[in-house]
Amino acid sequence: MRLLAIDTSTWWGGVALLERAPDGTIRVAAEGGIHVEDSHAARLLPLVEALLRLAGWDKGDPAAYAATRGPGSFTGIRVGLGLLKGLALASGRPCVGIPTLDAMAEAFGPSERERVPLIDAGRGEVYGARYDSGSSPPRATVNPWVGDPASALAGAPAGGIVVFGGGAVRHEARLREAGYSGVIGPGSSSIAAAAGRIALAHLASSSPPPGDLSPLYVRRSDAEVKFK
Repeated sequence: MRLLAIDTSTWWGGVALLERAPDGTIRVAAEGGIHVEDSHAARLLPLVEALLRLAGWDKGDPAAYAATRGPGSFTGIRVGLGLLKGLALASGRPCVGIPTLDAMAEAFGPSERERVPLIDAGRGEVYGARYDSGSSPPRATVNPWVGDPASALAGAPAGGIVVFGGGAVRHEARLREAGYSGVIGPGSSSIAAAAGRIALAHLASSSPPPGDLSPLYVRRSDAEVKFK
């Protein structure tokens, strides 16, 4: 099975083409990303087309699609999911929405400690979640939340945690002040490929894949707050 995966949750936009062999092994046929300073809308399709050419795939080759659905950039998430829904409507093929933090934990890989990916949420806050140390797809032990970076340390297990991602790098000083002494790194940029691996695992399982293509914002939009 060939799959096209998209990540537009942050200013870094990523696309990956993955292929699952009959023996279950997954390889990345092509992968690319770009730092977007304005909008993903004008950059995403050209990147998809360039990677299809690089991999030698036709536009109709992907048998399934996946996209991260947040949390992250309100506009970016809508761009990615909008493209995914368009592809689903045109092709009638399965489309899977993957929480961005799940994909970040998958991209980070196994660890000796529980994994805590963080995305900068603006306003001095981060989006975060906590995952077990080694499963793939990752198993969440704390569901996605938004709040002060120090909240990532609350209720940490006895074995400790590993914190990573753009939100961790940006707010490293506050994490240190709150008592975190471990390594802080940006994590992997291969979020689209990780989302693709999770999607392929769901599609290969006996249970139906998650069909939720709605944005996972976690935080309500300003317009919604003001309206209410």
